[in-house]
Amino acid sequence: MKNIIKKILRIVRNIGLLIVFLLIFFFSVMAIYHHVMLVKEAKDIKVSGNLVKVGGFNMNVFVAGIDKKEGTSTIVLLSGSGVAAPIYDYKILYSKLASQYKVVVIEKFGYGYSEVSGLSRDVKTMVDEDRKALLKAGESGPYLLMPHSMSALEAIYWAKTYPGEVKAIIGLDMAVPDSYDAENTNTTKISFMKYMTFFGLHRIPGLFYIDKDGLSEQETAQLKYLTYRNALSDDVYAECKMVYKNAMLVKELGAPNVPILMFTTNLGISHGSENWIKAQDDFAKLSNKYIQIKLDCGHNLHHFKSEYIAKEIKTFLGRLK
Repeated sequence: MKNIIKKILRIVRNIGLLIVFLLIFFFSVMAIYHHVMLVKEAKDIKVSGNLVKVGGFNMNVFVAGIDKKEGTSTIVLLSGSGVAAPIYDYKILYSKLASQYKVVVIEKFGYGYSEVSGLSRDVKTMVDEDRKALLKAGESGPYLLMPHSMSALEAIYWAKTYPGEVKAIIGLDMAVPDSYDAENTNTTKISFMKYMTFFGLHRIPGLFYIDKDGLSEQETAQLKYLTYRNALSDDVYAECKMVYKNAMLVKELGAPNVPILMFTTNLGISHGSENWIKAQDDFAKLSNKYIQIKLDCGHNLHHFKSEYIAKEIKTFLGRLK
């Protein structure tokens, strides 16, 4: 009986060692393939937009739509956290506004065609970088800030700190200060995902979804290259780790005194949607200047409701005039 048990244990141990070996082999091959491909794909990345120097690094500013008319404001789109290529990811929405408005998409450091800077990702620094990038690209305020998710913290800070530069905010499922708490910052999950991107696991079809809606074949190729390169870049990772501190700083400033159109989703009825919705509901009650529209869809609302959102934005901006 003892001999049988020993044989079983030996077999289990050998199977375990084989599995460990195969995992090490798999991750090693994936990492080598990923980093070789990054070098190869870098030659095919063609910048779309205007690279301007901010803090010693290149930041991309992309302009779509008509020239700004007298008395109108430019829409400035600020992407959600970790969006690898903002000018392609949000095209499905801003292309529907471009016939009537000038839309500028800022790709922060670590996003899109912009460089990774290694600079602090505190909200003050990021807003100052946004402002400098716009000026260097020849854009002037006042602006209509259109933040998605986490970048709403930048928009609120911007409106409170430089009120003369912000005419209104169009919030795409805004991450308001109360959206975050010290106990639920997802640091462990984000760190795990960061390690996985080093090995290139986001290249595996199905593990990292790439939305091609509204993109040409060439744009889709660029989106893929930028996704493989930028997924949880060092700047994005640092921004995610600092989000709670940024949220508390913005909360201390109070609510901005500008009109705000808020599109609030239920995250597709996912876990935690109750807290997400409540935070935006409470924020919307802070002023009679805030208009809230609730949507039944996932967090990337521009991929689900772009036609409706564009229509409501035009109505909102028409009233501002």
